[in-house]
Amino acid sequence: MAPRVILYILIIFMLSPFRADAEARRIVSLYPGHTDNIVALGEEKRLVAISKNDDGETLPQLKRFSARSSAEEILALKPDLVLTRGLAERQNPQLRSVLERAGVRVVSIEPPQWDDFASYLRELAELIGCDPEAAEAKLKKIRKSIATEASKRSKGKKPAVFVEATAKELHTCSPGSWGAKLIELAGGRNAAADAKPIRSGSAIAPYGLERILKAAAAGEIDVYIVQRGAMNAADMDALAARPWYTALKDIKTAVVPENELSRPSLLGLEAGGRRLIKIFYGE
Repeated sequence: MAPRVILYILIIFMLSPFRADAEARRIVSLYPGHTDNIVALGEEKRLVAISKNDDGETLPQLKRFSARSSAEEILALKPDLVLTRGLAERQNPQLRSVLERAGVRVVSIEPPQWDDFASYLRELAELIGCDPEAAEAKLKKIRKSIATEASKRSKGKKPAVFVEATAKELHTCSPGSWGAKLIELAGGRNAAADAKPIRSGSAIAPYGLERILKAAAAGEIDVYIVQRGAMNAADMDALAARPWYTALKDIKTAVVPENELSRPSLLGLEAGGRRLIKIFYGE
């Protein structure tokens, strides 16, 4: 091949908006939030495996890995990108070095806070060859749609909403958490706005039965939501079986899946926002 032709090809490659080394085509996602957002951006075809913590109905044809799966299992799928998070890395501290020695790119992205979600989406979009601007625009569109519908349905009335994050010690969602922000977007207000996070940056905060009963008796809770997920297996039957359930007799109660209330994802944002509006204001 003539030197001039080779130079031309190199120039085209360097000017390409998405470099080949940045656009992953065979992705292993070890965190459900990353999976959900890749699906929401229409790039699920790039996924070759997902986490065992992903929802059962999500891409059931794909292989699933736990945080402690071996590098050999993952390498057998010939991925060019493994997406993970800090918690998963701490559970399997040798995984990254083995994968990287084998030439696989490993990127760890923490689940973003509400105000950081746009930046997270842009970073993820670049990794998978999507337009970051389009990804951020989709986020803005969903948030605007939920806020508009909530405003229309609420007619200025904001129900006081308590979220049970764990039943064992009756933790709630901390005021700055994704769940609390989504409740606000859907037209509600956090009935536990005075709760203090269990530690700095934590999404959950201790609350306790005594404070719940006091708030319920004072009419300070309009909606009691049970967040059902890995940390809280409670459902409506379990809630109704509690000795103090009668304190909630005049309060609307509902169960919301954790992935719709607290997982930072476009899928959860839209599904959770719509579900909360129905709970707050009816069909």
